[in-house]
Amino acid sequence: MASDILIVDDEEDIRELVAGILSDEGHETRTAFDADSALAAIADRAPRLIFLDIWLQGSRLDGLALLDEIKT
Repeated sequence: MASDILIVDDEEDIRELVAGILSDEGHETRTAFDADSALAAIADRAPRLIFLDIWLQGSRLDGLALLDEIKT
């Protein structure tokens, strides 16, 4: 069964690598490069799983703050 997985990382190479591996295994993946794009993706369609970079940089929220925002 394919899962909808959101990958949130500020490094494009990591996003593409993880998305490629998961896609090859049959999962539907979406990516986000910062907190705002992640929150927009979640609002559009809640994923079943999120891979989140806790040291997210270049964003108004770091990864841990984004996690708190997602949980509320």
